[in-house]
Amino acid sequence: MYEVAEIRPHGKHYVARLAGVGTREDAARLTGAGIEVERAALPDPGERQYYLVDLLGLVVRNVEGIELGRVDHFVDAPANRVMVVRGEREHWLPVTPQHLRKVDRDAGTIVVDWPADF
Repeated sequence: MYEVAEIRPHGKHYVARLAGVGTREDAARLTGAGIEVERAALPDPGERQYYLVDLLGLVVRNVEGIELGRVDHFVDAPANRVMVVRGEREHWLPVTPQHLRKVDRDAGTIVVDWPADF
């Protein structure tokens, strides 16, 4: 277990230096390692912002009311993040304001502008 010694913004992300990790070689050994943060340590997301883990398992319906399935996982694609929804078939939906219309965590639903047959 490592403690964060320093953190700074870097574009849309952050760069962190961990205590006890002093060289590039030390850091390279951690490539692919999981990172866990206590939920209480995370800031509240802003308006229309969500932690991805909070969206997993939510039911996804399109604007016509057709259920597409449930959020299974996310993929970071070159153009934008993609939400993978599994139901009768699998849908890969861009996570953009154009397609993501409404998230209601209390109801456990997401409304998207996405055709059921695509």
